[in-house]
Amino acid sequence: MDPSRQTVKLSAIKFDPKIYPRQKHDPALVQRYSACLDSIESRENFISVGQDLRIVDGRHRQLAYQTASPNGREITVWMYPVSTDDDLQDLAIELNSEHGWQLTDGDKRSMAVALYTRQNRVPQAEIAGRLRVGINKVNDWLSTILKREKEEREAKMWGMWLSCHDQQEIQTETGLSAGAVSEFLQKTSDSYCQKENELFRNFDPQVYTVWNFPKLTNETRVFGSIPQEVMDNLLYYFTKPFDVVFDPFGGGGMTIDRCQERLRRYYVSDLSPIPARQDEIRQWDITQGLPDDLPVPDLVFLDPPYWKQAAGKYSKKETDLGNVDLDRFLDVIAEITKAVKRKWNNSRPDGRLALIIGQWKNEGEYLDLPFLCYERIAKYLSLDVRIQVPYSTQVHGGNFVKMAKEKKELLYLTRDLMVFKQG
Repeated sequence: MDPSRQTVKLSAIKFDPKIYPRQKHDPALVQRYSACLDSIESRENFISVGQDLRIVDGRHRQLAYQTASPNGREITVWMYPVSTDDDLQDLAIELNSEHGWQLTDGDKRSMAVALYTRQNRVPQAEIAGRLRVGINKVNDWLSTILKREKEEREAKMWGMWLSCHDQQEIQTETGLSAGAVSEFLQKTSDSYCQKENELFRNFDPQVYTVWNFPKLTNETRVFGSIPQEVMDNLLYYFTKPFDVVFDPFGGGGMTIDRCQERLRRYYVSDLSPIPARQDEIRQWDITQGLPDDLPVPDLVFLDPPYWKQAAGKYSKKETDLGNVDLDRFLDVIAEITKAVKRKWNNSRPDGRLALIIGQWKNEGEYLDLPFLCYERIAKYLSLDVRIQVPYSTQVHGGNFVKMAKEKKELLYLTRDLMVFKQG
């Protein structure tokens, strides 16, 4: 890259510490240069700049000119046809590494970090070549960054694997080889398996078929949230570490939170993921069948809209189970069950499908949704256990209670949690 000879105003030349490798200058050298500027110019030892007049070589000479001519003057410069930060930085490193005041280790360290962390990252070996140092020194300078990146890369791999991304997706995201990804996942999972007993160390499981939780402790709540302890108990009784849990009604992401805590893999989707968790909950319409990339699940958890109780509460979409008619609602429950059984295909003899749903009574009309769903699911799977899960708070207002007493009607206060198995 050949520069052109240009005459510019001294005051127009700019010093940008972001692209310049020398962070300090030698005041004594500036004084010596200021006393012999004519000699510098006669040898065409001009300041070098980019097209935007940012200096890439000659900081000491720039300061010498400013010292000798405080009121400014025109000077001759070598102008290079570059203007972007990266190109200017590359040129500045090249020119300053070849001659002049020797770059200090501090200068080179700063440049190594700048080159490695900029958007168009420069590989370590190339950094070593540009700065005229060994690769080990570059790695030493970047050790903190490399360590942090390794930790972030490993956290990314582990998180993606827990959320049921396949190995190819992990390789693409991290840039690692198949062998490196496999080795890390195997080593990490083996390490966690040794801590299996710690996963439920202070957990007090429910021992009866009434799971009563006095308040909702979920950190993220949406309409229809159920106590996170429901999922904790399902994981405790029906899964083991790294089993796959499939939840197609992701809601506020409670299943994700509990699976991460208990080291279960999870595939969580929703027709309309909430904005706060769009990066974790996959968008999928379960009425279209199971997702193509769903691994064989060990536990399927269904917490669908309780039909018309949730009309319009989740979305206005026609396929939302809160907006369809009753026959379609029940058909979808049956279709999911049939598809899950086909997915298991005898490879998951201990697989479980859990459904939580409540009754409905509106204007005197009683609808036993749990029983209707049971009839559809029982065509494909056998009931393992039926559990009652009372609501954490009162679901009927005072007027409903008053009318129920007057009409001698009973009000529901619990949901059914049914767990099915192959049989």
